[in-house]
Amino acid sequence: MSRHDEARYQIERQRRQDLFNQRVRETTRTYLARYRGILEDVQSQGLNEYVQAEFSELEKELASLTRLVESDPAAARDRSIELGRLVHALPRHARGMRQAYVEAQRQAEEAAREEARRRVEQEAKVRDELETAWQDELTSWADPLARQLAFKALSEVRTRLMGANSRTSIAELRTAIGTIKSEYEQRSRQIREKESKAAEESASADALQFCREQIASVGGGAAERAQALGSLLDSTSAMSPEYVSKRLVEVTRDLDAVVVDESCRREVVQAVYRALEDAGFVTEKPRLVREGSSNEVVIRGKRPAGAQAEFKVELSGKLNYKFDHYRGSACKKDIDTVLPRLQSIYGIQLSTERTIWKNPDDKDSDAKPQPGMTREK
Repeated sequence: MSRHDEARYQIERQRRQDLFNQRVRETTRTYLARYRGILEDVQSQGLNEYVQAEFSELEKELASLTRLVESDPAAARDRSIELGRLVHALPRHARGMRQAYVEAQRQAEEAAREEARRRVEQEAKVRDELETAWQDELTSWADPLARQLAFKALSEVRTRLMGANSRTSIAELRTAIGTIKSEYEQRSRQIREKESKAAEESASADALQFCREQIASVGGGAAERAQALGSLLDSTSAMSPEYVSKRLVEVTRDLDAVVVDESCRREVVQAVYRALEDAGFVTEKPRLVREGSSNEVVIRGKRPAGAQAEFKVELSGKLNYKFDHYRGSACKKDIDTVLPRLQSIYGIQLSTERTIWKNPDDKDSDAKPQPGMTREK
């Protein structure tokens, strides 16, 4: 008897989900560890004080994703892509803000020295109520950069409105300070936006490079599919950081699926190899065959009497197998030995069975191999 069967394999649903969760969780943990290192480096350099609000929000999001990756790794992965764009932008943004702050501080120190000289020459007497109002107004400024940028203008207003012979009212003083505050908070926002945009563009380039490295690291039968995903990133360099981040989420999600498919096929190949050995076949080393659009792993086993079995495992989930060069019912006996082991011992589900060819007698021991059976998951 000879048979050539083809089938689709299917990893048990929970096993496939576990493989998927394991892959996504490990990848996402790598991302999160990298982000955590960047935040720690920013903090160790004392840069976080220049981007306090952004730093605090990123710490909260990182802590949230660290918890989420255990319960919902896919959601944590998707959110981590957006987080990565912001985290990678943070160091450059913080350095830019520090540079702006240092420059503003330098100018403020120069202005302070000049103001001190003028105040000594003026022999001015500062009135208590105006001084209190002045301090109250400045204390309300939440943006330290805006205050540093406005130092010279504030100094000039102080000299003009709080001199020895000044008759300025508290209302006039507050109005003057409010006008300066509005102007320099706008300048501060412009500086922040400029530095943030430059940092995000740099971070997008870094994120694209990291994703390409992840794609390049995929080997085996999944390498071609992974490289095809890499081509989707070629046109993103001129796009906005938001678009790049969206595309990275899509490519990373598809890349994870490709790697999981290859992991599933690897388990099926190992299971078929062991099942043939358990049944007494002398097995050849599995080999990957690529012909045109075909991508399959071939496992062959032989018996001393000449009977042989061949399994072809495709990346798509199709399993094609055949048993030939048998006498009598020995073929059915081997099939009934090997196939049940795949499910009962190794957890491989076979479904959608379609017999392509079958010879129930196979009395001619010299019969040529014929097409076999296909099963799909």
